Amino acid sequence: MVKKGRLWAVSRRAIALLALVTFSGCSLFAPSKQTIQVTSTPEGAKVLAGGQSVGQTPVQFEAHRGDNLLIEVQKTGYQTQYRTTSRTLSSIGILDVVGGFIFLLPLFGLLSSGAWKHDPDKYGIILEPEK
Repeated sequence: MVKKGRLWAVSRRAIALLALVTFSGCSLFAPSKQTIQVTSTPEGAKVLAGGQSVGQTPVQFEAHRGDNLLIEVQKTGYQTQYRTTSRTLSSIGILDVVGGFIFLLPLFGLLSSGAWKHDPDKYGIILEPEK
């Protein structure tokens, strides 16, 4: 009798864990940041992302996937250039959408930043001299 009760308790925990993993959505487990690359002609321009300095070109930096991002490229004697990234569904986010049609709960993964990506993630910027 004790063995059946213990086996039932272990089985319930295993089923609950399996349900949690299955229905939570893959995006919850995806990285929340993405690498963005910025180059410029001429090189050595200051790069700001979301108002924060991230270095000089050429530069790579990590950006949170959940938000659109304003990138500024500045160099003395040149006009400042601005670019905005857009959020699009990542491949993992697409899997959550497909799984959501079957189980509904994977759609919760779309609330996490892992479901999204910056598009584009590489910028080549030509700076124009000031007039």
